[in-house]
Amino acid sequence: MTARLTIEPRLFAALVKGLAERGQGHRESGAFLLADRAHPEDQLPQLVTTIAFYDDLDPLCLTGGIDFHAVGYTALQNLCRRDGLRVAGDIHTHPVDRVQQSRVDAEHPMVARDGHVALIAPRFAAEVTDVCQIGVHVRAYGGWTSFYGDRAAEVVLVGTRAGGSAWWRRLLARLLIWHRHQETR
Repeated sequence: MTARLTIEPRLFAALVKGLAERGQGHRESGAFLLADRAHPEDQLPQLVTTIAFYDDLDPLCLTGGIDFHAVGYTALQNLCRRDGLRVAGDIHTHPVDRVQQSRVDAEHPMVARDGHVALIAPRFAAEVTDVCQIGVHVRAYGGWTSFYGDRAAEVVLVGTRAGGSAWWRRLLARLLIWHRHQETR
């Protein structure tokens, strides 16, 4: 699979931190991943330049799950129009390690367009240090193709991934996963 999105490490860290803070360890949170509208949509990967957190667009949407309303889509449209952006993807959190799409996620995506990239972060985004911990779901032909682990990291590139990943970030992510697995034994 061709890389779909790329995001700078600082922006990725701010995204994960923002999701964790907004979820407060007990509710789902999410954000739209925005790219420059002037960049051709079919020229991949798309560079994520801006994050728009769901609750900044729709202050009442974080209800435990996510209940995003028309007011949020209107605010998103205004932001994109004003700043010359477009939606390249979205991310939301799940309460557990499972980063697969739920039936609700698959049937009611935030953006129902082919080519859209939907990400899911585990454990309300707490302890996420690397994109290999996130589920990556690409919409195509009205359905979804999903990627996990190293395959997810090939579809969504974080900073230097295109030329080689920061080895320590990958190692830390794997150690955290191993440690959690040991704790549940």
